[in-house]
Amino acid sequence: MRLKGIKAMALLNRRSGNLLGFILFITGLATIAAAQPVPDSHLVSADWLQSNLNVSGLRIIDMRADIRDYWTGHIPGAVYLEETVLRWPEGGVPGKLLPVDVLVRLLEELGIEQKTLIILYTEVNNYRATYLAWALDYINHNRWAILAGGFNSWKSDNRPISRDYPTIRKTSYNKKLELNNMVRVSLEEVKNRPADRTVLVDVRPPEMYSGERGNWKRNGHIPGAINLFWASFLKEDGSWKDLDLVRNNLKIMGITPDKTIVLYCGQGLMSSHTYFTLKYVLKFPEVKIFDGSFNEWSGYKELPVETSK
Repeated sequence: MRLKGIKAMALLNRRSGNLLGFILFITGLATIAAAQPVPDSHLVSADWLQSNLNVSGLRIIDMRADIRDYWTGHIPGAVYLEETVLRWPEGGVPGKLLPVDVLVRLLEELGIEQKTLIILYTEVNNYRATYLAWALDYINHNRWAILAGGFNSWKSDNRPISRDYPTIRKTSYNKKLELNNMVRVSLEEVKNRPADRTVLVDVRPPEMYSGERGNWKRNGHIPGAINLFWASFLKEDGSWKDLDLVRNNLKIMGITPDKTIVLYCGQGLMSSHTYFTLKYVLKFPEVKIFDGSFNEWSGYKELPVETSK
């Protein structure tokens, strides 16, 4: 009887060990999934996101234009964020990126810490999500990606949709901020940019660049700027056009990877999409945004404005 008891105990221990090992294995898989590297393109597919919806350390942010779209249905686990909360007045200039300490406070309210992988999406491929992506680059939070195709593609593929709000626990970001000044420039830096090494690009529609349309006190563009409409990279469905063709067209315009590319628009939003395209899709090494943009430049009467096409 004693021998049988010893054998039974050994069998139980072996099974317990196997169970423990299995639990550790599954936990390890979850940890690996949560810590997986962000793609160099900072784009993730709908297949990838659907298979990772329940992975820990993931925060999905819905940045569509109308909160009522979120109420109607969103990707399971997604929180809603209106992009206008990311912009504050600064020195009387409206619509600049909010102070970074406030940005971090906002991330904490969304349950985001330094290791959180943030997935952003809008309706299709537009500039609301890329503005937050650029802001995350500015505070060196590199664990983010954009959902390729956006919500419209997700819905058309009959993927899961929820009307529930996720339960979020406020967290601490737990990181001393070190700003990445390689992605943002000030008014003074634009004024004093080295013309031989810098290409200034206005990504607004051509009629705004020319001064035919606009709501500023003085319409037109910053002298020396090249006009490249932000949506000219895209097909009607929001996907990118042939990249070799895009690169060739950029080269003809003098927009090349060996230069520092400084982007502006009205207040930094449209610029963020071109930033994403140049930096992550086309791999330009040095791309920056002047988020004060024409909004700030045109407010100083001593700064010149051109109206030529």
